[in-house]
Amino acid sequence: MRTVPNVTRGTVYAASAAVCFGMTPRIRRFVLGFVIAVAVLGAMLYALTRIYVEYQAHQAISLLAKSARLQIGDSESSVLPLVERYSGFKWMPEPLSPKEDWIEKDEYVYQRNLLSDYKYELGVSPFGTVTGHLGRLTKRVRAVRKFFPSCLQVVLGMRDWGTVVELSIRQGRVQSVLAMTLVEGRTEWLGDKWELRDGMPHHDMKPRTYVIGTSFLEMEDGGGMMIENVVTPRASVEQVQAARNFNASCLTSIRGCTGVCDLAPRALQYLKQHPEATWNITPPKCP
Repeated sequence: MRTVPNVTRGTVYAASAAVCFGMTPRIRRFVLGFVIAVAVLGAMLYALTRIYVEYQAHQAISLLAKSARLQIGDSESSVLPLVERYSGFKWMPEPLSPKEDWIEKDEYVYQRNLLSDYKYELGVSPFGTVTGHLGRLTKRVRAVRKFFPSCLQVVLGMRDWGTVVELSIRQGRVQSVLAMTLVEGRTEWLGDKWELRDGMPHHDMKPRTYVIGTSFLEMEDGGGMMIENVVTPRASVEQVQAARNFNASCLTSIRGCTGVCDLAPRALQYLKQHPEATWNITPPKCP
């Protein structure tokens, strides 16, 4: 009787696949090389993008630190180097609606006295989504990010975020300083904002040196929550630190941050210890 040589099951599968797809050894080597090249290219793009995002995060933290040193009453000329360093631009705020359109006339007078002559806006955003500034490099990195499926972008740590600083100028002096950071969290957008100003957000609020509130975020790809901190020049060191401290690792975290408790733990801890700082917020239950 004629015998048939023994073959492994894997060999049979491989031979069957080669026959089914009509792949010669030369074609198989080409396909394998192509797959490896694509994988290497993807890895390189990912590594370069991560380095870029980490650098931009460093720039954002530096911008926030420099902005935190500004004081109400500083001359306009003293802030121009910072504006130039971060490619800022000047813009005019919209005028208030006529007084007769306001239900609370006292609020109209209060807000009118807070109007600035103009503002400087500067910021950092790796993909240009938050600040809207799309330089040549930003456009290229944004294209690299789109190379990866949206479901993989956040998994790979390519979370969208941006930091914006507004300097309000009145009669050649700094009237107020506002800094805001928005970041794509695990399940929603998160925001942290602090503002140095010489007064409360509304005329009927009890004068305080530090208040904490919240506001809703509406982004193109979803919504979320933002913590708002308002401090005055009379705020204590503890209050200023609570207002301006946020979890910067949320910008580059692969896992991502969950909720404002992750993003702004210092402010919420202060609010828990000092409920009198409550503005328009229901304090979340943070662990």
